[in-house]
Amino acid sequence: MKKFATAVVISMALVFSAPAFAKNEGKLPKSAVELSEQEVKDLYLGHTVKYDVGDGLVYYTWFADGTLKGVKVGKNKGEYGYAEGTWTATGNTFCFTSNWKDKSGETKFVYSPCKGWWRVGKQIWTKNISGDDQYDGDIYNGEVKKMSKGDKVTPMFDKAKAAAK
Repeated sequence: MKKFATAVVISMALVFSAPAFAKNEGKLPKSAVELSEQEVKDLYLGHTVKYDVGDGLVYYTWFADGTLKGVKVGKNKGEYGYAEGTWTATGNTFCFTSNWKDKSGETKFVYSPCKGWWRVGKQIWTKNISGDDQYDGDIYNGEVKKMSKGDKVTPMFDKAKAAAK
């Protein structure tokens, strides 16, 4: 339980204070075209994204019912934190809210970023629109490389949530 509580605190602090997830490219190419709302949804639904946050990895999976699950796995074996939340897509913008839980299951930290999506040829570009503090406005084209098909979060999420009870 102590490791879990530590991991949740670490998760909450690092989700916002971690180094940038991708290098800022500065501006969108002139030929950038907004993705459609369906294209944006298709990027997320049924996929898992993995972020290296320095002392561990944060994973998110988004579901068709508008919910998400998140988990942070610390570099020390057995350290887990978990989040539940919701997502929306409007036009080329994807927003989500992840409620990071402590060992009692109470929300202790809320992360709510929004990202815009564009296409330039075969490249997919992302802009942090809001909710990512110092990284708001960052533009980059490597976000989809962090995504993989399938739900890789639920087994870890279930383990973390069970440990919290």
